[in-house]
Amino acid sequence: MLMIAKSITPRLDILSDELNFRDYEFEELLTSFRRVLTNPGEAIARVILIGPPGSGKSFVLHNFQNKIQMKRIINRETDVQLKCLTVDCGKYNSSKEVVMAIIQQIDPYFYANLDECFTAELQYILADILLAKKETLIVIFDNIDSLVTKEPEEVNSLLYGFQRFSEGKTKDEPNLFSQILVAQDLEFLTELDRTVFRKISTDVIPFEAYSSEQTVQLLNEHIKKKVKRKITEETVWFISMIARGNMHLAFELLTEGEALAQREQSITIHPEHIRSINKRITDFQITEQKVEEFTLGTKLMLLTIARKFKANTKAFLNFLDLPCLYISICEEYDQMQQAKYFSEILGDLEKMCIVSLHYVEREIFVTLSDISATELSCYLEKSVKQKRRDKPYFL
Repeated sequence: MLMIAKSITPRLDILSDELNFRDYEFEELLTSFRRVLTNPGEAIARVILIGPPGSGKSFVLHNFQNKIQMKRIINRETDVQLKCLTVDCGKYNSSKEVVMAIIQQIDPYFYANLDECFTAELQYILADILLAKKETLIVIFDNIDSLVTKEPEEVNSLLYGFQRFSEGKTKDEPNLFSQILVAQDLEFLTELDRTVFRKISTDVIPFEAYSSEQTVQLLNEHIKKKVKRKITEETVWFISMIARGNMHLAFELLTEGEALAQREQSITIHPEHIRSINKRITDFQITEQKVEEFTLGTKLMLLTIARKFKANTKAFLNFLDLPCLYISICEEYDQMQQAKYFSEILGDLEKMCIVSLHYVEREIFVTLSDISATELSCYLEKSVKQKRRDKPYFL
């Protein structure tokens, strides 16, 4: 039976001082595993953590796992020790590979030909190893939803197999496995047999994406400790805007942006560095071929924005500056008839997610995030060069 964990029991003395706005979720996890942490081998638990990428799930679990390792939790009556390990299901194509990865974390020298083994056989081998070592496990199945997509029936067998070693055991035969399943949402459960979840109560702990303010605060704390180059607060907010609560992406943009600044021998991480990195890692790619498909008015509008960003180190443009700049570009390329379509063209670019508009109090700001302004202006000037007047007029 699935149920949302509703209450927080008194915290165990293994809570980190810095949980990056995830104190509540950490305490919920401790609550779910309280009996397991207190009496290893006598109790079991299963928890599902759900949330979008970069929402802090891995951070909380890493902290949880580290604390268990540091505390060395042992049942005084049975001398069974609690261990916790993580297996990234996204890296494997089958449940057999997942069980093998777990075994090899406990016994690095173990080998078996997977072509000649079944998942259940490997689980029995793992159980024998744990009994010999007098250990019980909390297994964190990270990205379990990706494995379910590949082979849902085998995942049923995988979860039920671990559950079979943890039902109604005695002191001489301890409960060996507790589980933490990590996924983006609960959709993966629709592919699984619900009977697997009937005998063990399962708590669900949801993680929300970080807010913009939280992302900025975490980035600033990281910058103080790790980043050697200068970076403006505007650029930090720019990273937060692109990341949209995904701290993995935010840190990657910051780290790679600093590396690019270093290669260019710049003492400051500029928004242009962040745009260049975001183009490399984003799913939405603005290519030279894509630019060629745009209408002339769209090209001129993008050229207006790209040139402005190229000429300064800002992350955002004031919307009120754009009309005059766009008229100037239209004049330069002898396309004044395009000027009257300013609002429509800018709106289309926003719908295509090439630029974005941000409303702050009574002002509107425009930003470009998926490609560097230098690269975009190069594409555009090459595309529309035949339209350029010999003696362009500049405002």
